[in-house]
Amino acid sequence: MSIIQIIILLVVALVWWRLWARLQSGEMRMGQFLEWWTLWLVIGLVALLPDTASYLARVVGVGRGSDLVTYLALLLLFYLLFKIFVRLERTDRQLTKVVRELALQDTQVPPDASFDDKNLKFKI
Repeated sequence: MSIIQIIILLVVALVWWRLWARLQSGEMRMGQFLEWWTLWLVIGLVALLPDTASYLARVVGVGRGSDLVTYLALLLLFYLLFKIFVRLERTDRQLTKVVRELALQDTQVPPDASFDDKNLKFKI
C-alpha cells in the first residue's frame, strides 16, 4: 500500500468519524449521513483498488481512471455548488420576508404623530 493510499484512507476514516458525530448530535439527518458516507466509501474503495477506476473508465469510454475520477469530482462539485446556490436563494427570500414583516410591524404610527423632516423621525 502506498503512502497516498494510507493518507486517503485516514482522511476517509476521519470524515466518517465526523459524519457519525454530526448524526449523533442531530446536526445531520440520516439521509444526508448516508449520502456522504456512501461518497466517502467510494473514495476509500477507489484508493484501495485503483484498478477499479481504470476499469470503469474503460467501460464509459474515458482514457484513464484518474481522468474519470477528475470528471466525476468536477460534476460533484458543480452539483454541490448548485445546491448551495439554491439554498442561499431560498434563505435570502425567507430573510427578506421576515425583515419585511418586522419592518411593517415597527411602522405602527399613532394617528396624532407628526413627522420631523429635519431628523427624519416621528414626533409623538
